[in-house]
Amino acid sequence: MVQHVLFMTTGLRKGGAETQLIKIARFLKSRDYKVRIVSLKPINDFNIDFNAEGLEVIFLKSWMANPFSNIIKLFKTVREFNPDVVIAFMFISIIFARFLKMWFGFNLISSIRTPVIANKWYALFKLTADWDDVVVYNSYKSKSNFEQNKLVKRTGLVVNNAISIPVLSPKITTASLNKPFVWISMAHFVPEKDYVTLFKAISLMKEENFRIDILGNLFDQEWPFQMIKELNIEHQVNLLGLKTDTSPFLQEADGFVLSSFLEGMPNALLEAMAHQKPVIASAVAGIEELLVNMDCGFLFKQGDAAELAQKMKLIMNMSAQEREILGRNGRRHIEKHFSEEKVLQDWQSLVDQVAENKKTSLSGSLSS
Repeated sequence: MVQHVLFMTTGLRKGGAETQLIKIARFLKSRDYKVRIVSLKPINDFNIDFNAEGLEVIFLKSWMANPFSNIIKLFKTVREFNPDVVIAFMFISIIFARFLKMWFGFNLISSIRTPVIANKWYALFKLTADWDDVVVYNSYKSKSNFEQNKLVKRTGLVVNNAISIPVLSPKITTASLNKPFVWISMAHFVPEKDYVTLFKAISLMKEENFRIDILGNLFDQEWPFQMIKELNIEHQVNLLGLKTDTSPFLQEADGFVLSSFLEGMPNALLEAMAHQKPVIASAVAGIEELLVNMDCGFLFKQGDAAELAQKMKLIMNMSAQEREILGRNGRRHIEKHFSEEKVLQDWQSLVDQVAENKKTSLSGSLSS
């Protein structure tokens, strides 16, 4: 029997959660499931021809101008598709899906991708928590926080992010002593990514021979350019904007850095490890869970620009062989625990169980 799986998300911003949603949807479609995606906002950062792939995506309009027509379209879409399972990503989508479940009676998988919830959704999220059939997290830290704070009513699962394992080409090196060390950071310019700390760290090491390529949506903000100018680090920092294909930039880089003050299990960090790069990241939530005892790079105290600069210098002053060892350690971990083949099979098994209304004994981790 063909399963009908409906995905709901706030918007198709090119972030970690949305990237995972697209991967799962594509995989289920390839296995002959009927798949539909509903985006609650008209946002699409993905350079994908969904129609050519036979993947149906419905974008609602601005809620400020079209609240009633959006509600009508959402109800019609769910009723016509008649899903066996709804998978909701992001908190507002989970809340919408819970109310729709009360009307249509589908089975609901709520996917939580961060260890904390914004205050504006807290009360309504907690009030409707009993309507989930299964709760899925992508880190044990998120699972622990939500369950200990009684924000969910069911013991959840941890399913790792699905990461494509690239085939690596030998990196072309030159004998030039003047070749700069190339750092890469991949994150949108939103407050929780804390680029302020990263820029300050860069300003503390201007005497070093390096540059950093930053990939992420600037959202038309001017403050990054202003701060870079004020700190006199224009020669070290390249703001490259949103890139749909990050692999060429990761391939060229010598190391990866992430300065966030809030993360669940960041795709960008996992992708850097899959590309065999030594990494530096802030010691917060899901990042610490991933990197402690991994020997693939370093953690630094979040917000401490001086320590971040010191750790960046440490990696830059290593030999190429020492950095390669760190990179290999990270890649092996990704291959073992985060490969697309394993994780997407886990998602398919979960969808099948939920579609058959098997709601019991779904605790622990599918991807341990």
